[in-house]
Parts: sequence; structure tokens; C-alpha cells
Amino acid sequence: MENNTVTQVPDGRFAVIEEESSIEVELEPIEEEASDADVNSPNDTTNSADEKGVLCRHLASSYLRKEGKFYHRSKPTAAMSASDMKRTAVHRIKRELPQIELTAELWRDVVKYAVEDVHDDATQSIPVWDGRIECRPDVPAGLIHDSGTASINSWSPPAYRSQENVTPDMSMLEDLLARVFVQASDRALFLDWLAYSLQNEAQKPAWSVLLFSRTKGTGKSTLCRLMRLLFGEENSHSLNGIEKLTGRFNKTIMTRKFITCEEVKLKPGTNQGNAIKTLISEQDVAVEAKGKEIEAIKQVCVFAMTTNHFPHWIESDDRRFLVIDCDHPGHASGPDREDFQSFMKQFHKWMEVPQYIASVWSALMQRKPSNSFNPNSLNIAAIDTPIMQQLQAESGEVLQQALAELLKERGIFAASLNDLRKIFTEDLKTNPNRIPHFMNDMRWRSVRSKWGGVDCARAIWVHPDYQVANGRVTGPDGYDQPVDRAEELEIIE
Repeated sequence: MENNTVTQVPDGRFAVIEEESSIEVELEPIEEEASDADVNSPNDTTNSADEKGVLCRHLASSYLRKEGKFYHRSKPTAAMSASDMKRTAVHRIKRELPQIELTAELWRDVVKYAVEDVHDDATQSIPVWDGRIECRPDVPAGLIHDSGTASINSWSPPAYRSQENVTPDMSMLEDLLARVFVQASDRALFLDWLAYSLQNEAQKPAWSVLLFSRTKGTGKSTLCRLMRLLFGEENSHSLNGIEKLTGRFNKTIMTRKFITCEEVKLKPGTNQGNAIKTLISEQDVAVEAKGKEIEAIKQVCVFAMTTNHFPHWIESDDRRFLVIDCDHPGHASGPDREDFQSFMKQFHKWMEVPQYIASVWSALMQRKPSNSFNPNSLNIAAIDTPIMQQLQAESGEVLQQALAELLKERGIFAASLNDLRKIFTEDLKTNPNRIPHFMNDMRWRSVRSKWGGVDCARAIWVHPDYQVANGRVTGPDGYDQPVDRAEELEIIE
């Protein structure tokens, strides 16, 4: 640690000299004729000790140290020397604690106790950083202490929540949903989901909302903006698509509480589609930061997405997406656009007032969800909206068509149950429990046959125009090929 010297400059201020540079701290001139009683008064000593404690706590709650470098918790990627840390700290203290008169002597005592001395008071000493960043809405502090080290809490309370005398009111939100959501049942379920996510910020729902409209200008992005304000913009992240979310170096994103992905467009069976499903439903995930090793974290992210493309990539039995129809006549080129645009201008101005955001939050915190609401499993069988029914019908057709084309392309006219499982999990990225449904719909039939020198009948699905006998597949135009050997024996009871 550097040696500091304190000197008085002509105008009565003090400068702390460090390594041929100085930190000038604005101070009141010292009165030269102060009496001994004034200098040594008990009140002055008490105030000085109190101020020292406040400043030490400020440093200990704002900065961390690791391997000789210092970091401010708001900028964990910017390493600083001890000298640079002191310089930034002085400016932050003057801005954030203007009521404290930062004398050169007080600052020297604070630096010595909070930075240089070794003691066991974690609230008065800059802690050692364990390298972790966590989103912990259940912890109000910016640092999370554990056995002498600390991790950074990326969550911070939104400023609007500190307002007093707030009247619960979500009439503007309800008005927006009445205009944007086509189905009334979607509005109630969405509010249950949003209220639960805000009331239980230390947890996460296991399903997400996907706002869909083929037309643009329907208010989807505005609703996402409001949700970011409710969770706190500092706790939220907005993305275009999901590439950055499901790709490498996603640690910064995954340590936020609320994430919006706009203009999502995926194809069935893609790795990205499966990755986003895992992030939505699982708490323990692997993340990576640039220049760092992959690490496992516990994430509590809430996801909301928008798209202008029908989500064929969602499987018919997938319980992780509530697709909400937002194709109303007030869209950018619709017959009700003038009325809708007039409301949206009013709504955007309304969103700029923190008091109004606090009113919505207060109302949502008091909302009691319906008895059928389950944050851990979306009951798609009970959702009878046209778009969810269409999704369940079309997603199965798309996957079935993909299966038929894949089998034809590979020249497969007879497939063991084991081979079909691999195709469903590795190629189609879908649940292998759907094998009987898909194969029956394509009119393939399940038979038991022996092949590959195994004296045991095994399950095999056969194309309607082909047959299996004596370990061979035969069919039109003299087709005659051996049945491939399966890795595992599958018996049909």
C-alpha cells in the first residue's frame, strides 16, 4: 500500500499526495486560533468516529479486492490499482455522502481501517471477491458475504419502490392489455404470471410468455418496456433475438432478473430452441464470461419474448410457452390505428412517471392469483385460446413432415424403436414418447421381428409399402436390404 502524505495548500484545502500525484479534497479552511477545548471536545470526537464508520461501511459495501486489484461492484470487469480506487472513492463519497466533511485526517483514517488494516469487521473492511456474480433479490445488500469473501449481487432495488404513500392502481396496465391481447383469458393468466414473478423475485416461473402478432405496431414492445420498468431497468436486459442468450459469453445476461427477447424466429429442432427451453425451466445452468472458465450458477431469470412469425418451433405438448395473440385491429396499418396510437402516446408519457410505475407494482404485489395458476407448469390442456389450439395442431404436423422427409432422405423403410429414439432426440429434438403417435399417423406399423442373429423378437416400425422377414426389408421395385442391427433390444409386450 502506498505511503500517503498530507499537506495544506494556500487556499486552506488539503491534498493527499500519492505517488507524485494528488487527490484534492475540498475542505473548509482551518481556523488557526481554535481553542484546546474546541479541538478536543467529546462531541467532535464522537462525530468523527461516527463519520469514519459511515465511510468505512461505504467503501466496504461498494468495493472488492482480488489478487491486489480493486473493483467497484457496479463495474466488475474494470480492475483498479489501490491508488485509482482511492481516487474514484473520493469522488463517489463527495457525490453520495455530501453531508460528511471529508477532511484529510478523516480520509487517512478511513483508508487505513477499511483498506490497509486486517480485522474481522466485515462491515468496515473492503472484502476479498470470490469472483462470483449472483442475482439475489432476497438480499438487499450489493455484496453477499460468505466466510471472509464476498460475491457481487447484481440485483438492486428499483428506485421507484422507495416512494411513500403510493396508491395501488393498475388501470392503465389493464387498459393496455384490453387493447393488445385479443383473448380476455390471456389477460388474466398474464397478470397472474407477472404478479407471481414480482411477488417472488428470488424465484422464477418455469414458463414464459411469447407475444405474437403477424403485424407490427401492436404494443408488444411497449408492454415489454413496462415490465422492464417494474423489475427495474438495472435488473433487466433487452435482446434482439436469442442468439446472445443461448450462445457463449452469456454470463452478464444470465445474472439479470428480467430478460426480453424481441423478434424471435426459430426453426423446429434447433439447438437454440432447446437451449432457451432449458434456461426458462431450469435454475442451475452453465454460463461463460469472456476469458473465464464455464461455471455453474443458480439463475432466477424471468423471460418475455415477442415475435411476428408463427412459432412452429414450439412442440404441441411444450409447457414452457404461453403464446398470446396480439393481432388486434389497432396495429400500424389496421382500421383502429388512430385510436390505438393516440392511447399509446398517452401510455408512453404515463410510463415516464415513477409514481405511476410504483402504483402498478403495488397493485400487482397485492394481486392474488387464480386457483388454477401454477408457476411451475403451464396447463396447456386448460388453455383453449385459438392460437394455442392452432399451435398444438400445427407444431405436430410440422415435426411429422420433418420426420417423413428425414426417413425418405436416408432411405429408411424399417426402423427399430432404438433408432427412432435417436432420430427423435438428436435430429428432431423432440420427446421420443411421441413416436407411436407420429408413426401411426404416417400409417407405419409396429411389428416384432428377428434380425442380426439375435434369437429374440424386437420392435420395429415398418413403412406401409414394405415388409420385414428373415432379417431383411423388402418392398416395391425389387427393394431388398438387411435390417440394421439395433444397439439395444426392444421388446413389444
